[in-house]
Amino acid sequence: MAERTRMKVAYVYVTDARGYDLLAHSAVSLALSQPAGCNVHVYCYDFLPEPDDALAAALAAAGANLTVEPLRDPALEQHETCLHVTKPSLLKLLAVDRLIADYDRVVFLDNDILIFGDLRIETLQFGEYPIAAVTDLDLSETGWLRNSTAPVAPGRRNGSGYFNSGFMAFAKENWRHGDFYAQYAAALDAHDAHCPYKVSCTSIEQCALNIMFSGNWLSLPADYNMQASAKFTPAWQTATVRHYCGARKFIPVSPFRNDGRDTRYINEIRRRLGKGGAAPALVHEVLFQLNALRNSRGAHEIQTFVTQYA
Repeated sequence: MAERTRMKVAYVYVTDARGYDLLAHSAVSLALSQPAGCNVHVYCYDFLPEPDDALAAALAAAGANLTVEPLRDPALEQHETCLHVTKPSLLKLLAVDRLIADYDRVVFLDNDILIFGDLRIETLQFGEYPIAAVTDLDLSETGWLRNSTAPVAPGRRNGSGYFNSGFMAFAKENWRHGDFYAQYAAALDAHDAHCPYKVSCTSIEQCALNIMFSGNWLSLPADYNMQASAKFTPAWQTATVRHYCGARKFIPVSPFRNDGRDTRYINEIRRRLGKGGAAPALVHEVLFQLNALRNSRGAHEIQTFVTQYA
């Protein structure tokens, strides 16, 4: 990575009404962890928050700028989604396309991400690549890694790999306005007929993005998107970005799933959002560590993978 330079960076989310509370927690974590003045854009699908919504005030108090706009696209929305993948997920690339002419870098974030440290997006060296992301850490028998042995090292072209779309950074200088939208729409159509990556696939937008950016993405260190499959590993304990992908998220705070680190952080975020119900961090840490012992075998497998990757 290079030294930090002056760049205009946008952080963008897309959500429906059901995912908005989760997004609010994520956005506050972003504002608390990035330099003052970070630009947060929230695109809303089929709803808009109330004028007195607490998120705007919480972000302003943390020194962040918030822009909220509606977003629809019937051509993209026509595709079927299921489980925790919702219609707004189909609009990720469209949201980036709307912003990238006005920013040097655009970072897309899923609602179920907590950011604990400075992302230093200005230091990322994209080279010729339009997108930077982290390898998907799905080691299941139905995932893309079932026929793979190891990921490509960060910083290299990952032509045969598969990235997770929960955290993606985009470079304005390598963006092809219009072309990428058309490629993405075509990839969604192709995925309806056949998924080239997974068995019984449910991650339509992620696979479509991998189809269109195949061989043309920069591989980031796993710390930029430490996914929940690594929850019981040492890598999870210190990760800058925790991605609670899957059906169960970081809220509501629950025994055995939330550790002391995220519980303390969520308590602070909820205070800033004007919400009550602080959870006892020490109790959650003890219960989480007991759960980690129970899951130690699977944790060793994913930790080995992450170590090879990092």
